[in-house]
Amino acid sequence: MRTWLPLVIVVALISAGLWFMESPPEQLVGKRPTPQEQNRAPDLVIRDAKTRHFNQEGTLAYRVDADKITFFQFARRDRADLTEPRILFYQGDQPKWRTVSRTGVAHNNGQRVVLRGDVEITEQPEPGGVRLETQQITIKPRQEYAETDKLVTITAGPNRTQGKGLRAFLKQDRVEILSDVESSYEPN
Repeated sequence: MRTWLPLVIVVALISAGLWFMESPPEQLVGKRPTPQEQNRAPDLVIRDAKTRHFNQEGTLAYRVDADKITFFQFARRDRADLTEPRILFYQGDQPKWRTVSRTGVAHNNGQRVVLRGDVEITEQPEPGGVRLETQQITIKPRQEYAETDKLVTITAGPNRTQGKGLRAFLKQDRVEILSDVESSYEPN
């Protein structure tokens, strides 16, 4: 009987080790993430981000700065969550339009950017230029185009226009308010 005892102990220890490797108790290894949680993990996080984008002639078209960019890469698309994003559009070598907001989401390598929370678009140089305010706007930076279906307020000095929905062609300095337009104008 004594010759079997060491063999039984060794087999029991190997079995226990294999069992712990295959299904370890959560107290020893911590909770494993679900597949959904694992898929949502960011691929890259950049703090104090500064990016520059150039046109086909090689001159600076626009720049995007953000307190934080959290980048996710999916099978067929990508997404970047932006914290405190700022976009500055250039005409020639001078800044022309500046956007700020609380948050933003850039889709498909920045082809479409949705800004949310106290969005402001101001004509440069400040003060004195046109100022647009809304809660959400979609920008296509490469086309220098912006649109929203939300309430928009446009001010230029003492003049104020408010309406619902907007299309802004920033390169042409042209803005269209789509409906429910109300304006107040002070003559010089």
